[in-house]
Amino acid sequence: MVLVKILDKVLGPIGVYEGHRTVFDDNFVDRLCHYYTIIGLFFGTILVGTAEYVGNPIECWCPNELSPDEVKYVNFVCWVQNTYYIPPFKPVPYEYEFRYSNTIFYYQWVPLILLIMAVICKFPRLVWKYMSNRCGVGIKKLVELAKQTHLNSKEDREQKLKFVAQYIDKWCLNVRAHRSGIFAPTREQAASLCDIGCGRHHGNYLISIRIMVRIMYFAVSFGLLFFLNEFLQNDIYIYGYDVINKFLAGQDWSLNHVRFPRVTLCDFDLRQLSNIQRYTMQCVLPVNLYNEKLFIILWFWMTLISVMSFLNVLYTLIVAPMKKPRKNFIKKYLRLNEIYEKRERDALTKKLLQKFVELHLKHDGIFLLQLMSNNVGSAVMGDVIKHLWDLYRDRQFQINNGTVPKPADKNSYVSYRSSNGTLSKEYKKTLANESFV
Repeated sequence: MVLVKILDKVLGPIGVYEGHRTVFDDNFVDRLCHYYTIIGLFFGTILVGTAEYVGNPIECWCPNELSPDEVKYVNFVCWVQNTYYIPPFKPVPYEYEFRYSNTIFYYQWVPLILLIMAVICKFPRLVWKYMSNRCGVGIKKLVELAKQTHLNSKEDREQKLKFVAQYIDKWCLNVRAHRSGIFAPTREQAASLCDIGCGRHHGNYLISIRIMVRIMYFAVSFGLLFFLNEFLQNDIYIYGYDVINKFLAGQDWSLNHVRFPRVTLCDFDLRQLSNIQRYTMQCVLPVNLYNEKLFIILWFWMTLISVMSFLNVLYTLIVAPMKKPRKNFIKKYLRLNEIYEKRERDALTKKLLQKFVELHLKHDGIFLLQLMSNNVGSAVMGDVIKHLWDLYRDRQFQINNGTVPKPADKNSYVSYRSSNGTLSKEYKKTLANESFV
């Protein structure tokens, strides 16, 4: 996507772009949520933190009778004990309780708020990494092994790709609706009564986790948007429209000064031996200039992320149950290896392909292969799927009655062909007797 490329180009010079990752197991919307949003929040934390802890976050006007050290002390006290905001067109009330009801508590904690938001944005990604590591296959190591094959010789490459295919094949074979551990028979019986059909034993563990994590991305982005709206004290439906409208009209499009005031008041008590002298200081908060613009950008960014996350969830929920995209994915790579050509798509071959996709690979197998395809490219993926197909096809022949003659190379589909490239009569005759149960 253009947006991701632009972000990579901007963040690349400082070494934080996504190109350092070896395996990508997410799409660009996921990365916008758990990576680029966090980078932006960290930049905002550094910006605001620098203004607060390196510069002068507050400057108070003090009477001339106070010494420079006392002025410095007043600034520290007013920054720590909070200030309050009274609009310039209103007189300062004499009742201190009314003054303190308008106290501003948040501005010292803005860096911490941004860091907490970054942790919340990262949480779905941590859930995905933890739960995907429990799927029974090392996804990252498997993809890295397949990616490294282009550096090997032809023989080593073929051997490694066969190993990858055998590993995936064995992993798919081990997907069975069984349970182990304590009270296994009881749990098995309970599962037969109220089985939701979701998990490692049903072959849809990874896709279920993917759907759950993307729902979490949407919940996090929308929740943070709701938090920002409450924090900014604006209507969630019209705030962005108002800002754009005022900006185009040449009006003051900044936030209301109740939330991010730049001039506030602070009551300072100077203790003396005989009495307490109270001063009402007028203070300037330069840091609110950064806070104001930062939270405006955050509001629009989280709105964009919420919309894209919702569309991402909707797309995943629509595509995940569909069988045709999974079959088309496998057929594409079988055609690349001249295995599933138009003149050879008889009923039995279609039935074998259907069982290969739905009963053997299932959702998780297709998900893993698609993930590998996004990382290793079509050439490597075509060889892996070819080996997987050969392993499954040969095993089905052996399961039935073992009458199919072994080819010269049992992993080669071409060995079943005649010299002109069509299926041999012997192979067609054998297919006619097979049921592929």
